[in-house]
Amino acid sequence: MIKSFIKLSTFLFLIIIFQGCGSDDWRDPLGISSSGSGRSLNPDGTPYVPKPGHLEISSQGLEQVPYKQGTSALQTSIILKNTGTEDLMVVSVSLDETWLSVSGIGDNQIIEPFDSVEVWVGFGDETLTDGTYLGAVSFQWNSLDSTEDFSVSLEVGNESAWDIIYDDIIDKKCSCHLTSSGAGELKMGNQDLAYSNLVNVIAYEIPELKLVEVYFPDLSYLVKKIKGVDIEGDRMPRDGPPFLSDNRIAQIIQWISVGAPE
Repeated sequence: MIKSFIKLSTFLFLIIIFQGCGSDDWRDPLGISSSGSGRSLNPDGTPYVPKPGHLEISSQGLEQVPYKQGTSALQTSIILKNTGTEDLMVVSVSLDETWLSVSGIGDNQIIEPFDSVEVWVGFGDETLTDGTYLGAVSFQWNSLDSTEDFSVSLEVGNESAWDIIYDDIIDKKCSCHLTSSGAGELKMGNQDLAYSNLVNVIAYEIPELKLVEVYFPDLSYLVKKIKGVDIEGDRMPRDGPPFLSDNRIAQIIQWISVGAPE
C-alpha cells in the first residue's frame, strides 16, 4: 500500500508540473517578466523598452568666470554622450547669442551608442561691455526632435580671471617667487612675467609635466603643487599651513579649465 501511495503522489506531482508549464506565466509567477518571454516590466506593468539614441551633456562648468573686454576669449569643453541603444545624429546646433561659438562637431554627426564627442564652446567678443551676459547652446538630435541646452553666464568687467589670480593669490602668497632670483627657477615679479613663466612651461621639479597645461588642471603641476599631491619638495605656498583655501584653488583650476586666458 505504501508503494501504491508513493506512485500516486508522484503521478499527481507530475500532473501539477505539466499543467503549470502549460500556462503563460509558469516561469514567472511573481510577474517579473512579461508572459514568460523574459522581458522586464516597467513599474506600471508595461514591457520595458530600452531608449533609442539619447543625448546627455556633461561639462566642466563655467559660471561667472571674470572676463575682461578685449582679452582672449574663454573656451570650455563639454561632452556629448549617447546614453541610448541606437545611433544618435545631432542634426543641428544653434546659438542664441552672437558672442558664443562652437567647434568640434559637424552637421549630422553620428554618435554611436555609449560613445561620446568632445565639443568646445567659446565665449567672448571685443564688443562686449561691462555687465552680465547669459546665453545657451542648443543641440537638437534625431529622436523625436529632442533638444538639449548648455547654458552659460559671462561676467564682463575691468578684471579677468588671471588679473584676480595674480593680484589676490600670487602677489600676496608667493613672495619667494617675486624676487629677481625667483625660488625654484620660477620668477613671477610682475603679471606678464608670471604668465609667461607658468603657462605651457615645463615644470622644473617634474619635467614630464607643465606648470600650467592649458585646459587640463589635473595635468598641471601648479595645481598639484598648491594641493600638495604627487609633488617633489614642499607644498606651496611654503609658509603654510594655512595653505590656499579651497575657493582659491578652485579659482586656479577653473582658470586653467577654460584655457588659462590672459
